[in-house]
Amino acid sequence: MGVITEIINTISRVVVLPTFYYMIIMSAAPILLAALACAIALKANAINMGTEGIMTMSALVAVLVSSSVGGQAKGGPWLGLVAAIIVGAFLGFLVSVFAFRLKIDIILVGIAMNLICTGASVFLMYVLTGDRTTTTSLSSGTLPQVAIPLIKDIPIIGEILSGHYILTYVAYILVFVMSFLLFKTKLGLRIRAVGENEDAAESVGISSLHIKTIALIISGALGGLAGVFMSECYLAYFSSGLIAGRGFVGLAACNMGSGNPGIIALCCLAFGIFYGFSNFATLSNLSIYALNALPYAVVLVGVVIYSVYTRNKELKRLQGLESEENLEYSQPAK
Repeated sequence: MGVITEIINTISRVVVLPTFYYMIIMSAAPILLAALACAIALKANAINMGTEGIMTMSALVAVLVSSSVGGQAKGGPWLGLVAAIIVGAFLGFLVSVFAFRLKIDIILVGIAMNLICTGASVFLMYVLTGDRTTTTSLSSGTLPQVAIPLIKDIPIIGEILSGHYILTYVAYILVFVMSFLLFKTKLGLRIRAVGENEDAAESVGISSLHIKTIALIISGALGGLAGVFMSECYLAYFSSGLIAGRGFVGLAACNMGSGNPGIIALCCLAFGIFYGFSNFATLSNLSIYALNALPYAVVLVGVVIYSVYTRNKELKRLQGLESEENLEYSQPAK
């Protein structure tokens, strides 16, 4: 009972703080970018399990490029952003090459991408900077924060919605861009066609290989954006373990939202609530390690609930088909 009481007390202290809601929006942004990266690949039936690795490598590249050109004073973070997107897109292209040209199982390719990028990032960090855990010795800088005119002057609302890093706003804008791309453009139609029925798409002249490659390149670029957020917004440096499973959380949000950008955004915000709580550990007497583990525990519970829901839904559908079949056979022949 003591733990439950402490949890309730902590929640009551945190939910009245505007900074809590600010942190929800900010914490959900990199997960949302990762989830959108997974979504466009999922719609093309090309699961990108390597988003975590792509985020890791892109985060490091952004810091290295930014610091190499002079950091904040020389516009380094913007060049780091461009470099990270290019690296992410290239890694997405590599996934397509190994999966669809060399015929390696795409899940195994994604796992390999995660392992290689995680190890390679630490190796490159040490070789290029001499640091083993972080790049704090480099002056890479951060992307700018944006104060929204008019809204910034509104009490409470201004504290929540204004003053975020520019990539936070980009992440939420991309929800609408992705929806438009998938459901209102020819490319989006072809991506969904290939994802739903590859043979049918091929029969009308759509190259499934070409479309899946494009989807994975876009997926990689979005993963690169998510990585930049972590090393040029969330922090001002790269460290081993920086991504901390956010690529996998994004994958979970993508599957829970069935690749629909709007639903994905809601799932990411829900996960962001628990990331937000973990940032206020000092207001609680609970273990900081338990609070830091809370978002991942919630993701696990959410995935289990979603799996049970989809399984029951499929069973009901099959039972309905079986009932229709039995009814058809039971009717006398005319």
